[in-house]
Amino acid sequence: MRVSVSHDDIVVRKGFLGRETRYRVTAYIDFSHEEKAIIQRFTLGRHEAYTPKEAIDFPNFTFTINDLLYKRPHVRIFPTVLSARLFEQELAEQILPRVKSYILGNAGARHSSSYEI
Repeated sequence: MRVSVSHDDIVVRKGFLGRETRYRVTAYIDFSHEEKAIIQRFTLGRHEAYTPKEAIDFPNFTFTINDLLYKRPHVRIFPTVLSARLFEQELAEQILPRVKSYILGNAGARHSSSYEI
């Protein structure tokens, strides 16, 4: 999985003459061919990837692995610079590593088990 993240300021209209600055985080997430094959083979696309709390565009909306895979680039809008930076950090340190481990964990060898209790 390769990820490229950028962020920039955007100005939106607020009311008739008002303007307000918002902060956009754009992530280009490229899954490897192996990861795509695993997602398709084991139908992992509907699994929850994350739910942004502070995003303005889709607050508390659950994004799936399919959203990260097919809706490119992945864009979120935030009200403050801090919330945008925290999301970027969470994406890099928690969300994407968790998604990758979920995908690769489902690709592991499946074998029967027997127990004596």
